[in-house]
Amino acid sequence: MATACGTQVSRDPCFRRKLRELRPMYMKPPKRKNRRVARAAMSLLELVIATTMLAMIVATVSVVMRTSRLAWEAHEAAKNRIEAAHATVRHIVRRARQATGVVAITPSTDNSGQVSLRMPNLSVEVWDHDDVAMTVKYGVTTAANLLANNITGLRFTGYEADGTTLSTTAADTRAIKLEVTVQLPVETGGTRTIQSWVWIRSW
Repeated sequence: MATACGTQVSRDPCFRRKLRELRPMYMKPPKRKNRRVARAAMSLLELVIATTMLAMIVATVSVVMRTSRLAWEAHEAAKNRIEAAHATVRHIVRRARQATGVVAITPSTDNSGQVSLRMPNLSVEVWDHDDVAMTVKYGVTTAANLLANNITGLRFTGYEADGTTLSTTAADTRAIKLEVTVQLPVETGGTRTIQSWVWIRSW
């Protein structure tokens, strides 16, 4: 059954057309979604900042590593020189305890000293310091063998049998005080001196 265009019958085409015309007026506009579009790369400013920070970190680490290496090398050099001084003292003391007498000894004022000791087999063992090469040499009859490097001073002081009176001749020497000095590379002007006493037991 046909109806007029103004009726409320929902099946009427005119009603449907008016409904479609009025629907956009009552519909709410769609909400916009605030989505940030992900950037595919860094900006130039961010790249410059990152590069600068990386360069600063690398430079700082390099300085720290270089300083640590220099300190370690200086410490190792100082340790090696001190060990060389101790080794020189031990060698002289050990051989002097077996000696039967002193053949020759330099004055206590000589910082580049020499000493010659007579051994039980009648051989003469010699220790001599070279103040130019900063070495101590050792040998039988003549000091020809290298004993230690980086030794800046070797001093011998002879004493008589009482241990307090300085001896004036090698024959009167019954005790020897030796001093070995090395230059430390860690600090400017820093030195280390190793001292020891030894008695000539066979007299």
